Amino acid sequence: MAHEGRVVDTWTKPLAGTRVVDLTKLLPGPFATMVLADLGAEVIKVEHPDPTKDMARFSPPFVIGEKSRVGGLYYQINRNKKSITLDYTKPDGRDIFLKLLATADALVESFKPGTLDHWNLGKDVLQATNPRLVFASVCGYGHDGPRASEPGHDMNYLSIAGLLSMNGEPGGPPLPLPIPFADYIGGLYAAIGVLAALSGRKGGGESFVHVDASIYESTFSLLHLYNCNRMAGAPDFKKGEEVLSGFYPFYRLFRCKDGGYVSLGAIEQKFWDGFCDAIEHPELKESQFAGIGYVERAIGLKPSNSLGEMNHLLETVFLERDRDEWVSMLCSKGVCCAPVHDITAAWDDVQVRSRRLLVPVEDETYGTREHLRSPLRFNEVPLSIEPAPDPGRDNDAIYRSLQIDEETLKRLKRKRIV
Repeated sequence: MAHEGRVVDTWTKPLAGTRVVDLTKLLPGPFATMVLADLGAEVIKVEHPDPTKDMARFSPPFVIGEKSRVGGLYYQINRNKKSITLDYTKPDGRDIFLKLLATADALVESFKPGTLDHWNLGKDVLQATNPRLVFASVCGYGHDGPRASEPGHDMNYLSIAGLLSMNGEPGGPPLPLPIPFADYIGGLYAAIGVLAALSGRKGGGESFVHVDASIYESTFSLLHLYNCNRMAGAPDFKKGEEVLSGFYPFYRLFRCKDGGYVSLGAIEQKFWDGFCDAIEHPELKESQFAGIGYVERAIGLKPSNSLGEMNHLLETVFLERDRDEWVSMLCSKGVCCAPVHDITAAWDDVQVRSRRLLVPVEDETYGTREHLRSPLRFNEVPLSIEPAPDPGRDNDAIYRSLQIDEETLKRLKRKRIV
């Protein structure tokens, strides 16, 4: 059904005809299956008959309708999905689950390693049921290794990967990130893994594939900039030493006259030179990398200005104008810079509105809500959005397709299996 205000596709979605069974909860797994659903896969979310089993459904802030409410995060990252209720940990429910699995192209779960085995739904059972299944596990540390059984959340993975130790002021304490970065990147890698496995099948592969998507390893895989020193045989960076740490004048935040901030990203020589000319301080051009010892040594740099002098001068310069004046002037000179928005201003940026990153979607239960659309567009067409389902919304259709009769369903409902 096309909703008023909804972006309607005029191009077949890439994953149309692909069925994904979704056993995930909270953030990383549902985000992965949201990516697949946005791309057109039929994602069937299998939820417990007791909806309180999924914490995300009841976590504030809430999206509130006339007669019900739902957790805002759940509502966003479970869009474009179908929902059935089924307790597959019980024998009758397990049998139905395996029937459903036999019709699927992929299964995505986010349990602690060994959980599915405990329910007699381990890899051997899954493979026997569907020999060509792509089975993706989104978990903290992967399915082996000394940390495999450890519990964890986003901050824990970022901590062990070393990223929090590098966040914050040099000499200061580690600081958390304002979004669950590890969870999101783990979900993205899980989706990439499923897509790669499905693509491999099109190339002639028909075998069972297990995609082990570790959230921790997904995070650790982003440490390329910090691995540079190790590859070069140099000591590890300390906080604030790496070029893009935000403490050097060419890649830094500066406070302006009105109290606003500008982010400067004049990394390449042409951008730095253009910036120095724009602020009428051409004498700073040769001192771009002042204070970065490993760069000075590598290129034989002997700057005439120290890092402290550079930062102090530029801090004084930026206090001469308001933020938007600086952004307008520097952008007109081709300098990489941007205003530092707060979240309220971010929603109203001209690029957000022009590219329709926020899409109004009509929901019969919760009214019209603006969703963050997928950043992907195909043939200039954004991917469409359907609201997240109520639990068990698609029970009748899915169970009928599995040839489960009405009397059986009634019996299973009485036993709270569906």
